[in-house]
Amino acid sequence: MKLIKRDFRHETKIKPETLDDLWNLAQILREGDTIGARTFRTLQASASGEKKPVFLKILAEKITHSENGHSLRVAGRIIDAPEDFERGHHTLSIEPGTIFSVEKDWADYEIRKLKDALTYKGMNVLICVMDERRADFAHASELRVKEIATIKSKSGGKMYGSSETSSFYAEVSAYLKENVDKYDKIIIAGPGFSKENIYKTFEAGLKKKCNIEASSITGKTGINEVIKRGALERVVAESRMSSETRMVEDFLAELGKESGFVTYGAPHVKKAVDAGAANSVMVSDKLVRQKDIQKVLETAEAMKAETAIISSTHEAGEKLLALGGIAAFLRYKFEEK
Repeated sequence: MKLIKRDFRHETKIKPETLDDLWNLAQILREGDTIGARTFRTLQASASGEKKPVFLKILAEKITHSENGHSLRVAGRIIDAPEDFERGHHTLSIEPGTIFSVEKDWADYEIRKLKDALTYKGMNVLICVMDERRADFAHASELRVKEIATIKSKSGGKMYGSSETSSFYAEVSAYLKENVDKYDKIIIAGPGFSKENIYKTFEAGLKKKCNIEASSITGKTGINEVIKRGALERVVAESRMSSETRMVEDFLAELGKESGFVTYGAPHVKKAVDAGAANSVMVSDKLVRQKDIQKVLETAEAMKAETAIISSTHEAGEKLLALGGIAAFLRYKFEEK
């Protein structure tokens, strides 16, 4: 993410660059913010309903991800537009590469989350699309894809288990092992059972980084097919989900010990935060826009406690919701008065 203009008192301009940036923005933007961006809108005098490009500002009423997760949709009432364009309500679509403006009363935790997002470089993924005769490799991020290598079997393609196939698999495995530390995740895809067969030969460390996906062909077409099927989005979501799941499971484990070093529920977390006893606070994305929860997060930030927003779309997020949607790890045992 890039900060084009920084002015938290007036207007800030932001350019998201990755799908993860959109997720972060969904936690930062809220109802009542003024959002401005270029869009298409019908001219007042256009009998044919002709739409023209225009810069609009809207007062946000609803902020959601699109169904495929490729854009952030901000719906609301138009408050600033050229005179020859229709007013009323409009939905702005913010995608990676979109420059938009924000005017809002920035909370401390929102500024911190924005600053954290500015240093995020996106996920580096190695894609391997293969069959029994050929393996093509590409370096992919949420912004671009670059083909980097091809390994071909020295035979014309033998049955699985033959010496030629084993040698080919060994060469592909060696390439993956050599590059495994350069990437956050590895996607293995291709037609038939080659991807499953070679996966079985991997060591535990390599297996941990791999995701198995489907494609009907190898080569550049196969790589593009993997991306079009949403493999990168699933990898990013899985990485975030894994991190959030660890946090929630660590909390539940500590809660099970009855150690007194965790607490949950808005009233209890608020008291712990106000007393400076909270070391870190987790809150569900379902609650983060509530004013009382925002105040708790702001106080936690002021007390040098870490804060994390947990997605409610996976099992760990549902467990947090069942606990009231907010929980905290404590610096010391804290007895409420």
